[in-house]
Amino acid sequence: MISRKLIAPIAGAMLVPCVAGLAAAPATGRATSTSTLRGASTSMLIDASPVGDPVISSSLTRRDVLVGERVTLAGLLAPELAGQTVTLEQRGRRRHWRVVAARASSIGLGAFRLVFREHRLGTDRLRLEVSEPDGIYYTPTTTLKVFHRVLVSWYGLTGRTACGEELGAGTLGVANRTLPCGTMVTFRYRGRTIRVPVIDRGPYVWGRDYDLTYATKLALHAGDLTEVWANR
Repeated sequence: MISRKLIAPIAGAMLVPCVAGLAAAPATGRATSTSTLRGASTSMLIDASPVGDPVISSSLTRRDVLVGERVTLAGLLAPELAGQTVTLEQRGRRRHWRVVAARASSIGLGAFRLVFREHRLGTDRLRLEVSEPDGIYYTPTTTLKVFHRVLVSWYGLTGRTACGEELGAGTLGVANRTLPCGTMVTFRYRGRTIRVPVIDRGPYVWGRDYDLTYATKLALHAGDLTEVWANR
């Protein structure tokens, strides 16, 4: 269920269950004008009394997708807003919001379905915008994880890594040829997810993207040479 009418976005959790509504938040009030809303870092509100939710429900069909895949978000507006246009916005790298999809809700039910493709690897932050004569309303932000396919192998149990760590059977981490030491990378494989740091250099075999430590390989249940999803 979506929260009360909002102005400034509220940060969502990094990892959230699949097919869940956008995060709930307490009521905050109504906007003074449209011009104060886009890109605002603080809320400017009047009439802080509780008001009805313009977006009754909304959900992403998937929270984890591959680069280039279609992303679908469906939901329902309050009955009095049936037929109103719903806009899906994405937060850019410079903290500006840009429109990635917009569509009018159904006149009878207020249902809507927004579809776009994500071509940017990483964590995507999304929010919905609905306009009314007395203001613009934003839902709290939700996160979308965008992965790509990589080929991983695994390597030895002991020694000191190029990043200065002592490598043992229980060390979680990966080797990569270019990513800075300490860069956190998320891997997904057959329903398992693990987030580990870059601790070494490699792999040095053409076509392989990462070398997993033995403990990371076991945590993912990966084989000796495995295609997995990666995100950073």
